[in-house]
This record gives sequence, C-alpha cells and structure tokens, in this order.
Amino acid sequence: MDTSLTELHEHYARRVEAAVAEDRMDLVRELYEDYFDEALRRLLATTATA
Repeated sequence: MDTSLTELHEHYARRVEAAVAEDRMDLVRELYEDYFDEALRRLLATTATA
C-alpha cells in the first residue's frame, strides 16, 4: 500500500474511533463513505499515471 493510502487509513481510523467512542454511528457511516470515495479516487489517480 502506498504511503498516501496508509496515511489516509490512519486519518480515518482515528476519526472513526472517536466517533464510536461518542456513540455517533451516523458519523461512522459518513466517514466510511468518505474514506471509500477518497481511497478509490487515489487508487484511480495512481493507476492513471502508471
């Protein structure tokens, strides 16, 4: 996994942990969707330049 995806994962993992601690499952779902979209965007950008 490239560095930017690792950093993205770590960023979202921290935010999800905080949302779970606050019992904010609505925010967990939103963060999951945002993470998926951003990771896919980065993967496609990497593939397009390779």
